[in-house]
Amino acid sequence: MSSSRDAAIAPYARELEVATAAARSAGEVILALYGRAAVSEKPDGTVVTQADYASDAAIRAALSSAFPGDALLTEEGADDPARLAKDRCWIVDPIDGTAQFVARTGDFDVFIALAVGGAPVAAVSYQPTAGLLLSAVAGRGAWIEQPEQGRRPLRFSVGAGRPVIATKGWLGAPENLARLGRVASRLEAADVVADVVVETRNLCARALLPGAGSVDAIAGIPAGGRRLGAWEWDLAAVDLIVREAGGAVTDLAGRPLRYNRPTPRFDDGLLLSRSPALHEQLLAALAHER
Repeated sequence: MSSSRDAAIAPYARELEVATAAARSAGEVILALYGRAAVSEKPDGTVVTQADYASDAAIRAALSSAFPGDALLTEEGADDPARLAKDRCWIVDPIDGTAQFVARTGDFDVFIALAVGGAPVAAVSYQPTAGLLLSAVAGRGAWIEQPEQGRRPLRFSVGAGRPVIATKGWLGAPENLARLGRVASRLEAADVVADVVVETRNLCARALLPGAGSVDAIAGIPAGGRRLGAWEWDLAAVDLIVREAGGAVTDLAGRPLRYNRPTPRFDDGLLLSRSPALHEQLLAALAHER
C-alpha cells in the first residue's frame, strides 16, 4: 500500500489492507469450490456449504494472525461471549448469499468489517465471481475496484426516476409488503420490490450501484409476528460502505445501528438508502405507519 493511500485512509490503513487481502483470498477459496462444495442444512433451515466453512477459516486465520488481540464474530463460527469485553471486534460473513452460491447465480459476496466501540470503522465487500471490491474507512470515504478499471472513489448518485424500495424474505417480506406499499404511496409513486423480482440483486451495498436491478433503498420491517433474519454480519460492512458512499443507514427510529452486542441480530427493523434526503422521507413515511 502506498504512503499516499495510507495517508488517505489512516488510521485504519493496515486494517483495511488486511481485510482486503483476506476477502480476496477467501474469494479464491470459494471459487475453487464453486459448483462442487458439499451442502448441508443448519438447525434454522438455512443452507451452509463446505465453501462457507473454508472461507470462514481463511478469514479467521488472516485476521487472527494480523490482530491477535481483536475479537471475532462470524456467521459460521461459535459465538464467544468474551468478545463483549473487547473494544475491537471483526464481524464477518464468509459467504453472504449462500443460496445463490449453491444455485450458481454468481450473486454472493464476502463481508468483513471491523467495529470499534460498537461502530464499523473499516469494511470490505467482495463479489468473487465479478471481482468487484467495495471498501470504506469511517470518515475517509468509500471506494470501488473492478478488474481492469482500477480503484476509484465511490459516491452514490440519485436518479430522477421513481425511487425503488427493496425488501426480501430475511427483511420481513411478504408480511411487510402492505406497510411498504403505504410508505411508497406517501413518497408519491415509489416502487416496492421483493423476493419475486428476480432481477433485483442480492440486497447489499452493490444493490445501490447503477445498473440492472439497482434499488434506491433497502427496508427491513418486521411484520406479522416474524423476526427479521438480519444479523450483524449481514450489515456491518454494508452499513459503513453505504454511509461513506453518501448514503444513510439507521434503524426505523433513525438511530445508528450498533454492533458487537450480546445478541447480534436486528429485530426492530433497519433502513438503508442511497441518499440522506430519501432516507428522511422514508423514515417520516414509516413513522405514519406506527
